[in-house]
Amino acid sequence: MNPILVLLKKELKVEFRTLQGIVPAALMSFMILMSLKFSIMDSVVIEKSGILWVSVLLTGLGLITHTATREIERRTIETLKLAPITRYQLFLGRAFGSMILLWILSTIIFILFLVLFENVFGDEWMLAYVVVLVGCIGIAAVGNLAASSMTPMYGGWMLTSLFAIPILLFTVIEAGIKCTDSLITDSSDFQIALTLLFLYNMVFVTGGAWLSEISD
Repeated sequence: MNPILVLLKKELKVEFRTLQGIVPAALMSFMILMSLKFSIMDSVVIEKSGILWVSVLLTGLGLITHTATREIERRTIETLKLAPITRYQLFLGRAFGSMILLWILSTIIFILFLVLFENVFGDEWMLAYVVVLVGCIGIAAVGNLAASSMTPMYGGWMLTSLFAIPILLFTVIEAGIKCTDSLITDSSDFQIALTLLFLYNMVFVTGGAWLSEISD
């Protein structure tokens, strides 16, 4: 079997066995959305989709950091590095596993967002949901690259966010917000923003695989 698929299945089995990452991340996203719902009074801000992407970004990185920390504590990562697989296969397997977990988490966040903020997307809510899933690909790639580098360090969980957030904020998140906001305002920027989102994802996935291969 393809090593990438084996690693993907491993990521999912470990998480679904305990749900120690998904459940806390979902609860955290609920708290973030609830806090923003009752603290932001500007209707213009509430009618946009930035709140949705902030919740996906913060809780998604938290979930990825949790997974990386668990592998460090259990010394799983050391065993994986000794396995007869290349570094890029290790990166892609972990990234795709995180991507699926992020899809599950973002589905929960999206539903909460629709309920709390009264479906600002209207009839385009399904397309907005697909855009969020596409954005999770880039978040998973950058998050895993940052976590693999920063988690072994002291305070690695914080360093992972400090490294990943600036990169994602001005690439994947910015393009994602423009995509979903264009669905709300019915502007013509959707196709350009979606193209940028795909390009960012492709760069981060291929770049992360390349960097992981040459890092050792």
